[in-house]
Parts: sequence; structure tokens; C-alpha cells
Amino acid sequence: MNQRHEDAVAIVEELAVGQALDVSELCRVCELSQELLIEWVAEGVTEPRSSRSGEWRFGPRQLKRVRKARRLQADLGLETTALPLVLDLLDEVEQLRRRVRLLERLVD
Repeated sequence: MNQRHEDAVAIVEELAVGQALDVSELCRVCELSQELLIEWVAEGVTEPRSSRSGEWRFGPRQLKRVRKARRLQADLGLETTALPLVLDLLDEVEQLRRRVRLLERLVD
């Protein structure tokens, strides 16, 4: 296992116990530049929360959203301005699928 993968695993394990990532950790795990992350925050792709010291922190939901945004840009060539809408629509589809599965269980 290479060092980058080991670092990513350790960071994801921290998230599993409730810790949030800082900017450098999120950029390292998602392999994106801090400049791009700042642009994505400005465009609404991701929404960090601020720590007591005023630094941005990203929880598990935001990590998932950033990873999905990376895939959308890489695979589909989506512009940054389109990402928030596409991500929101994908989240809505996921919620609707969960509701359908729940309703199907109730009916069965």
C-alpha cells in the first residue's frame, strides 16, 4: 500500500469517528488544489463549517460531495458553475430512491 493511500485511509477513519477534515486534508484525500477548493466553496459546490479558530472544516457529507464533484468534472467535463445544481439533483434522486425502497418494504 502506498503512502498516499495509507494517508487517505487514516483520514477517512478519522471521519468515521466524527472528526472533520481541514482544507489540506480534504485536498490531499480528493487530489485537488486549494485554489479549486476555494472556487468550489465560492460557487456552492461544497459548504465548509468553520472551526473555533475560523478554519474551514469538512465533514463526511462534504467529503462525499467533493469526491462526487471530482468524478463529474473528470468524467463528464462539467463546468464548476453546473456542479452545485447537478450535485443537488443527484442528492434528490438518492433521497427519492430511499423513500421508494421504504414504501416498497411497507407494501410488501
